[in-house]
Amino acid sequence: MAAKSTTGQTPTVSAAKKLNTYDLAIGILALFSLILLVLIIFVPLQPSTEEVLNTLENLLCVVFLFDFFRSLFRAPKKWGYFLSGGGWLDLLGSLPFSKFAVFRVARLFRVVRVMRTLKGNDFRRMLTQGIAQSTLLFTFVVALILIILDSGFVLYIEKGAPHANITTYPIAVWWAFVTITTVGYGDYYPVTALGRAGAIILMFFGLGIIGVLSMAKTMTMKSTSKVKTIRAAVMRNWSRYVKN
Repeated sequence: MAAKSTTGQTPTVSAAKKLNTYDLAIGILALFSLILLVLIIFVPLQPSTEEVLNTLENLLCVVFLFDFFRSLFRAPKKWGYFLSGGGWLDLLGSLPFSKFAVFRVARLFRVVRVMRTLKGNDFRRMLTQGIAQSTLLFTFVVALILIILDSGFVLYIEKGAPHANITTYPIAVWWAFVTITTVGYGDYYPVTALGRAGAIILMFFGLGIIGVLSMAKTMTMKSTSKVKTIRAAVMRNWSRYVKN
């Protein structure tokens, strides 16, 4: 009975090892890029707004191209990954052409397929440990999405208000960026109650970013100190061994 229980858990454990926070982040970015393309292609936008979204789309293509070369480099069999592992789909989905963007769905399918094999405890463990190990990556992805969404929301609320100064999407993105980084130049600001509520969300998340960066710096310093301590202990033991 125990052997059966162990065998039944093996696929779940191996599946959990295949999926980490980096894969989840890439999947989220792939979904986000598809949403951007839908807006660019099917929604009538101002030229300035379309230019910003196209710039973001090109930046995401760079991220996806990096992901392709990373996966290719880490694959034990390069041609196996490229031909049968979906590498060619990743490459086509990394190109900055809207006709190839549909291939980014392959990234989502891989993440969903592995997640379906996970049980509740394994998924929760993978998610919490993965976020703890890749905090900066996860924070960057959430911050990027929050900037894009919150700036669009505030622009929609503000553009028709009297004395509004956030009137275009590029201005809204600039305002959201300086707000979430807690710089706050004060050149642009919301004048409506809902717009200020959006600003509060960015401010709180900006404080969270500072906390994350401080935590990452502390962990790095502790890790460096631990390495130095271990190195010193090894050198002491080596010196004793040589003397003896």
